[in-house]
Amino acid sequence: YIELTYALERDAPPFEGNDIKSPESLSRYVLETYSKKGSKVFDPFFGLGTNMFIAEERGRTPFGCEVDQDRYEWTAGQLENWTHMICDDAGRVGKYGLPKMDLITTCPPFMEARDKWNPLYGGDPKYDGYDKYLKRMKFIFSKMPALMKKTTPLIIQLNNINGKKGFTPLIHDMAYALQKDFIQTGETIVQWKNPIKDYPFTTLLAFKKR
Repeated sequence: YIELTYALERDAPPFEGNDIKSPESLSRYVLETYSKKGSKVFDPFFGLGTNMFIAEERGRTPFGCEVDQDRYEWTAGQLENWTHMICDDAGRVGKYGLPKMDLITTCPPFMEARDKWNPLYGGDPKYDGYDKYLKRMKFIFSKMPALMKKTTPLIIQLNNINGKKGFTPLIHDMAYALQKDFIQTGETIVQWKNPIKDYPFTTLLAFKKR
């Protein structure tokens, strides 16, 4: 259990709000706890680039993957290591010849169990449903061990979802989906100081590869 301040330090891009972002304080905590200066850090869902920006701020070398063209261009355009950013589905990351990473950390897109719209497929109705979401997450993360050293941690930010359609135990379900390729080594509850409404805390799951 730790406490961190909830504050979004970077302005949102013109095409999107900051609702998908996590506070920079969380990224700093993860990077400083699980890596050191000079480390190679990979985020398979870099979104609006928080982990990538903080990696450079803290003397790490960022590598990342983002399927959304607008998010990719906005983030890569502000990074010194912009050539390490990939615009593609993270499930295809193996074809890019990336080096072994010292840390993999991400906050993947969330999905409620009773929703149909699958964020990993842009809402393509052929892939509707939570079961297909978890199956794809399992596949994407199965590509991560090839980028990991024996000692490389995988840190995933997750939240259970208590939505209008019911409760989604996303933390449990994601950990279960990853158990073939990873061993869970820890779980940290992050309590926010000055939280926004209905978001008092988040969770970090730590894994090592099998």
